[in-house]
This record gives sequence, structure tokens and C-alpha cells, in this order.
Amino acid sequence: MNIAKVLLLFAAMAATVLAKGDLTLLSPVGGEVFPTLTDGQLKAFSGATRQERFEILKGADKKATSKEWRRQRPLVLEWRSTGGDKYPWRVRLATKPDMGDARDFWIGKDDVQRKKSPDGKESVWKYEVPLANLELGKTYYWQVWSCVKCSTYSCGFTYPEKCACGQSKHGTVSSVASFKTASEPPRWIELEGRVKNVRDLGGWRAADGRKVRTGLVYRGQGLNDNSLVEIGYGRNRLMVEDVAYMTKTLGVKTDLDLRSDREIAGMTQSPLGVGVNFIHHSSLEYGGIFTSPGREAMAANFRVFCDRANYPVYFHCIAGADRTGTLAYVLNGLLGVAKEDLERDWESTFYPEVPGVEDPGFWRSLAPLDKGFANYGAEGERLQRRIELYLLDIGITPDEIATFKSIMLDEDK
Repeated sequence: MNIAKVLLLFAAMAATVLAKGDLTLLSPVGGEVFPTLTDGQLKAFSGATRQERFEILKGADKKATSKEWRRQRPLVLEWRSTGGDKYPWRVRLATKPDMGDARDFWIGKDDVQRKKSPDGKESVWKYEVPLANLELGKTYYWQVWSCVKCSTYSCGFTYPEKCACGQSKHGTVSSVASFKTASEPPRWIELEGRVKNVRDLGGWRAADGRKVRTGLVYRGQGLNDNSLVEIGYGRNRLMVEDVAYMTKTLGVKTDLDLRSDREIAGMTQSPLGVGVNFIHHSSLEYGGIFTSPGREAMAANFRVFCDRANYPVYFHCIAGADRTGTLAYVLNGLLGVAKEDLERDWESTFYPEVPGVEDPGFWRSLAPLDKGFANYGAEGERLQRRIELYLLDIGITPDEIATFKSIMLDEDK
């Protein structure tokens, strides 16, 4: 062998990651379906009627399930290693099979659970992905790398085939596994800061078989605290990472604030930054939408969703419950979402501690909505049509309603 071939051989060896062992992905794999709703949510939602859901919640262990609400089921990844591979791990989660859009999670000793075999030659690792916020009905791909980094520490953790100096430290790269998320709404979204009760408005099935599109409208709590005085904004509830996630990953372009003038104390800019369009309409909830100021605010709010340039939209009051819940009820009701699903979505704000769960008086909040919409349309008219007649009555045009539906409903049934 001549000197040139020897040099080429050594160069190839230096640029190759030498496997110390094997990494086998255990779960979720094989394209299995991952339910994004927790067991508690699935059980409660299984009740076909309001009373059935009452009974389910009455028997629920509130302490045991309190962490199962207003969040997705945690995504736990599990893999097996042999040959001594260990942290720091690089876990990659993507929506493309080539991992081209992967989110990287760097995992140290305190971030992962480990169970060793009796002989110590094999370990099973478990990792709960933080703030996974998975989309509904979507295929995801994941992969694990073990301690793959530049041995000179000049290139950092890197792709082994792209290490700038060609001297990657020994490690192992697993194959790529896939799973698909279930399509049952709601899609909960968790943030680092003090903004809770955040979820996608979409995912629900409409009366004609189509689905409400996801990724276009989000509802939740206020992005900053209410003002305690007539001047001075309330304290921001968002972390820096939340602003980046909402504006870049979710792509929010419009912040629709439903709070009163006093609550926002003259705010003119969204806590999400100057790049987000801030719209404020002092709004009312439940039966209040049938009063003169309530009708005016509802018309202004609805027109926000008739302009494609405003999407994606995040709308909220302070708790994301009453004013927010009322607007969500109207929007999804107009799209043809069944009344029982509208109620499920409203209830989920309060689960598992539904006030007066044993007392139907809790439903006095929605009763004025039912009573108000009953004034529109003939006897036996569907709720969707009654809401449409209400919107026409407050000045919304048929073209605006058609535009909203074309934006928010999938084409396929």
C-alpha cells in the first residue's frame, strides 16, 4: 500500500464516528398513534352528554389528575443502549423524515431516567420532551445520538459527517423512528411563562364533515397582568422563549385583546412585540353579547377573522375563560361544530375542578347564550344557523361569513 492510500485511509477513519454500541429506539416507534390528550381528558370527553360528563368528573380523583388538565399528554421517548453509550444525549424531533427541520434537545444526567440491566451492559433510557406542543394528526420522526462531539472541543456538538476538523468523538447514532399524533382536539399548548389555558381553536369536526383548520387561531389567557391603576401596563407574563415560540413557531400575527379599557390601561402594543398587530375591543361575555355594547364588540371581533392578513390570531381576555370562551363558542358554532363539542371545549377550561360539578347551576353561564340565540330562526333551527342570523343582525355581511368559513374550514370532508 502506497503512502497516499495510507493517508486517505487514516483521513476516512478520523472522519467516521466509531460506534461503541447500539442504540435501539423503543417507543414510540413503528408509526404508532400517540394520543395527545391525557387519560383524564379522554375519559371526561367520552361522556356524550353534559350529565354523563358530570358523573365521570364526580368519580375522578382530583388530586391524582390535577396535572392532566389544560396540557398535552407528555411525550416520553424511550430507547435502549449497549456498549456503554450514555449522556450527554442529543434527541432530535422532526416533522420531516430526513430530519431537516429537527428540534434538538441536549440531555444531561439530570434530564433522563435510566434503568440498567443486572449485568450493567444494557440500559433503557426515558426522556420527557419539554413543551413538545405536538400538532394533531401529524407524523413525527425522532432520533438519538450519544455523545457525538468534536474531540478537539473546537467544533462543539456536531453532525459527525460535518465536523469541521474531522475529529468527531466516538459515539452512536440511532436509526430514525416515527409516530403519528391522534387527531382528537383540543390541541393544548404549554408556555414557559404564566400564560395558561392556551389551545388551538381548530381540530373540531363541523356539521358537513369538514374539520376546523388548526394552526390559524389560538385562544388563552392574557399575555400580561391586568393593570391595577388607570395608567401603567400590567406585568408581562411571557418568557423570552415564549415570545419566540408564539411569533416564529406558531407565527402569530395578531393579538386580539378582549379585556376592558381599565384592565389594559391604554395599552397600544402587544407583549409579543412591535411586529404583532395589537387589536383591543372591550368585550362582554355570555348574555352580554346581545346587549348594544356587546353586539358592537362582537361585530368588531368577528371582522378581525374575516381578514386573511390577520392570521394566525391569538385572542384572549385575562383568564381565557368567559369572554374568550364566548367568542370561541360563536366562532366554532358558526363553523358548524356540534353543540356538545362546543360545551366540551368550554368545560375543558375548568376541568377537573368544575365549579358546582354536582350542581347544574354551573351552566347558568351558557344558559344566556342558548336563550339569546333562541331568538333567531324558526323552531328547530340548528345552532349554526341561529348564530349566523345573529351575526347578520349585528351587521356582519354574508360575504364576510363566507370568507371566514373559507379560511377556517378544510376542503376535504
